[in-house]
Amino acid sequence: MKPERIFWILVAGLWAGLIYAAYVFDLPAKFGFNGADLQSEHGSEVADAGGACDARPPQSARAFDIDAAPRVKKNQHAAQIDVDNQHRYPVLAILTSPDGEMEYRGVYLLTGQKTSLVVPAGDYGFTVLSGSRWCNLDSGFSDGYVVPYPDQIHLERQSRSSMNLLSFGSTADTVMFSFAAHGVVQAANRNEILELSRQMDGHFHVVGSVEGNPITFLIDTGATSVSIPYSLATEIGLDRNCKPAHFMTAAGRVQGCKAVVQNLTIGGFQFQQMEVSFNKGGEMPLLGMSVLSQLRVQQNADTMLISMN
Repeated sequence: MKPERIFWILVAGLWAGLIYAAYVFDLPAKFGFNGADLQSEHGSEVADAGGACDARPPQSARAFDIDAAPRVKKNQHAAQIDVDNQHRYPVLAILTSPDGEMEYRGVYLLTGQKTSLVVPAGDYGFTVLSGSRWCNLDSGFSDGYVVPYPDQIHLERQSRSSMNLLSFGSTADTVMFSFAAHGVVQAANRNEILELSRQMDGHFHVVGSVEGNPITFLIDTGATSVSIPYSLATEIGLDRNCKPAHFMTAAGRVQGCKAVVQNLTIGGFQFQQMEVSFNKGGEMPLLGMSVLSQLRVQQNADTMLISMN
């Protein structure tokens, strides 16, 4: 065999040995050569930039401008809307243009927090971003949902309205809106209107209180009275001075009791000396005709308006 041929056979064998050793013993990694390291660091940062999340959410309960937020100018009529987050999750509440195209003002609210926005009187849209892991102002929460209020909200001049955010389920997207227009968060008067939107469960719900304890009622025109689950009544101490009684429900005859409460509110409407039933078979507080008959209730498709008779 010719010497040149022997030489090239040895060279080929040496290369084959090196390739085999590199494969078996992972020599590039041992010497610090990693294919991922050869990629552009700038390219990696750019790829991550689109989904980059902030270290912290905005300061809670402090409103901030997003787009060109309308300002209350001199001699211009203002309106105030109180936003109260009673949802299970933190939210980013955004006041928008009526069509939702422009985002005016936003506020980040933890569960139980509330704040007020002062804006020029007019029509607005309202959207909630809800979740548990904050990302950024563009996407809200990395595990969250965007839940728009189904209707426009009209803020009358020199009025004070409220938007309560509630839960009707255990997930972040189960946001229930309760909008009270024209100052129903203050003492009720004959000009006030409570505007409710039908929720995803198909019913209307309203925020109220019994003896100062906040309670969300389901409006039930088929119920004769105000009914509260017995378990909730005992939890907040409403079962005192309660007389035993029996009730007929869809599930049959159940036990419970009745009591007269001194103060019951629905939105900003106040009622005194109202009889309330506490039944052991109830699952949700019901607002029945003993209260509804004293109010003017108008329903149009998915909107319910409640005012004084």
